[in-house]
Formats: sequence, C-alpha cells, structure tokens
Amino acid sequence: MLDFWCNVKNELEYNLMTQKELADKMQISYNTLQSWITKDRLPDARQSVQIAKILNTTVEFLVTGRKTPLSQDNAKIINLLNQAIGYLK
Repeated sequence: MLDFWCNVKNELEYNLMTQKELADKMQISYNTLQSWITKDRLPDARQSVQIAKILNTTVEFLVTGRKTPLSQDNAKIINLLNQAIGYLK
C-alpha cells in the first residue's frame, strides 16, 4: 500500500473518522475511495488537497509522512499561546 494511504488511514484513526465519513465529506462514493486505496491509486491534486483539509493536515504530510517545520513566526505564536494558557491555570 502506498505511504499516502497508510498516512490517510493513520490520520483517519487520529481524527476518529471512518473511510465512509471521509468519502461522504468529499462527496464521493465509498466504493470510489475504496477503489483508490485497494488499487494504490493516488487521487488527483484537488482531491488530495480536499483529503488533507478534511483531516486537518497537509498534502505534504500525507505523501511524505513528515510534518512541515513551523515557521519562526508560528513557533513564536504557539509559544505565546502556551504561556497565556499557563497563566490561566
């Protein structure tokens, strides 16, 4: 099985979502999704982006299994948010 589909399955599990729910959200039939998976066929670019958005991840992660490093600005924002959460406790 392609890494893409292994990563999709892992993200489905992480998001407590079924393949049927993914197909419904994509507005495709469950059989179409199953065909892609069992025949190791990649969806087109638009569908790959749609899958990534539904799973709250990136196409890059679904293809490579690697998270994109945070930009310094994003890292600073996350650090500030974590500090603010710490003050609320």
